[in-house]
Amino acid sequence: RVPFFLEPDYPEGAEFEETNRVRLLRKWGGKAGWEAQKERHNLKGRGREVGIEHFNLDRVASNTMASHRLVQWVTKTLGVNAAENMYNDLNQKHFEGGVKLNDREMLLEAAVAVGADRDAAAAFLEDENEGRPEIEAAQRQLRDLGVSGIPTLILGGKYQLPS
Repeated sequence: RVPFFLEPDYPEGAEFEETNRVRLLRKWGGKAGWEAQKERHNLKGRGREVGIEHFNLDRVASNTMASHRLVQWVTKTLGVNAAENMYNDLNQKHFEGGVKLNDREMLLEAAVAVGADRDAAAAFLEDENEGRPEIEAAQRQLRDLGVSGIPTLILGGKYQLPS
């Protein structure tokens, strides 16, 4: 899994807050553009197909560098299955529960829930440079490939297939 930032330019600090509703209105150029995107993507319908009854539209958006770094660390220390379980938990907490993805306490709880040592995970998060170069390199690669949304399938590390 390659990390993707919905809003790569958001400040990393916990003090920054913008609701997803405000973000989407801004991103799609106002209410008409937003309504057109909702119709085109049918996210509610697609979510219901996989058991998500309610996306929290007013969840607080945040920079996701810390969550991407921690998922990467869990992958390296506990394996892909633990990381995928954590990723699913984070998605539920954010998209349905409305929790910010840079909430350090929530991130630590999610890591511990998949078997991580709390102190080791906290130490990892505390060093904001740990794991960052790999995440930033992945972001550059996605930009170079022209990836602008998720999900996107990349074949052979070079070719983008339509999703």
